[in-house]
Amino acid sequence: MNGIVNGTEALPDTIARYRLCVLVTYYGLIGFFFISTPMMLGNLSVGTMAISLVQTLPLLLFASGLQRTRLRTYGWMSFVVLLYFVHAVLVAFRGGQLLQGLVEITLCTGLFCALILFIRSYREHYKTPL
Repeated sequence: MNGIVNGTEALPDTIARYRLCVLVTYYGLIGFFFISTPMMLGNLSVGTMAISLVQTLPLLLFASGLQRTRLRTYGWMSFVVLLYFVHAVLVAFRGGQLLQGLVEITLCTGLFCALILFIRSYREHYKTPL
């Protein structure tokens, strides 16, 4: 049984599940920034939304490649998510923002693990370099 369609060929179920995990945690991280930034700053204004956009813009650059299952995009995303992980750890150590930091750490860790599992299984199955 085959999963998500990649071009003309369907991905095997295991790889399709890893891809789904990547996409869920990726969009979860983006959504988290749009929800948590107004909570951290205490108000909902144009400036707050601009800060949310600046935080998510680097992530949004990868959306097209992740949707099209471009392996190189998945590889680069695994590096970028580590920067967000560092940000999450810094947020967790701020006074009163432990919960927000832990949620961001969880999303970043989940995304990184899903990316690595997807890349590994994709490369093994299709015998392709990154």
